[in-house]
Amino acid sequence: MTRTAPPTPASAKPRPIPGRIGAVLRVLATLITHARHFAATVATRVNAPEFATAAVLFGTYDLPTIRLRVQRGMLRALALQEYLLARAARGCNLRFAWPPPVEIQPHHRPPAKPARAKPSAPRRPRRPEPAMLDESDPRAFRIPSPEELAAEVRRRPVGRTMTYICMDLGLAPGLCDGDFWCHVEKIFRHYGGSITRLYKVRERREKTFLRERDRDPDTWHIDWRDLRPSTVRIALGCRFGEPPPPIVPS
Repeated sequence: MTRTAPPTPASAKPRPIPGRIGAVLRVLATLITHARHFAATVATRVNAPEFATAAVLFGTYDLPTIRLRVQRGMLRALALQEYLLARAARGCNLRFAWPPPVEIQPHHRPPAKPARAKPSAPRRPRRPEPAMLDESDPRAFRIPSPEELAAEVRRRPVGRTMTYICMDLGLAPGLCDGDFWCHVEKIFRHYGGSITRLYKVRERREKTFLRERDRDPDTWHIDWRDLRPSTVRIALGCRFGEPPPPIVPS
């Protein structure tokens, strides 16, 4: 009697991406696509009056500075994307960042004071986040290395990393299409981001932008608060959340 060869095991199917990670990945994919299109076409729009709507979010009309920030935001988005895909491959989902509710007891005794820990060696100060620094600080224009970005993504909450990505890409609610901002805001709220921090940086860059305009009278007549969809599309190429138009070769 001849023995038949055992059946070869079927190749392992890839794990499905957990829902929470999938939602963040979809937002990241949109931001990366937008950043690539903006970086490839910004030189054709920087001299248009409508570009002020985008420039104010970067704090300047200076094209090299804008490109540097967009590049840094895109690299950070790619690092976060890689981290989330690796997490999904392990079958791990994201956890919400808010603290769990604590049940209050009617006669709760205060906990005993913990013993004083022995003084440890002072920690090395971490590098400041470039997106949070003032434009007068040279460190504001530093691009972290891939290894640094990967370490930051692992260490920080997902929402905080997303906050820094949005700072560098010049994202604001009025520049988004439909409910795309709602998806971004939900990531902030669920995973440790900060809308307050985003708006503080935006306010500081707006002041820097206005000081730059004061030195150039030719820009005084331009309305930088114009958020009509047609204006935003001229400034950015497309609104955040919209599929970018094809790039016409020059």
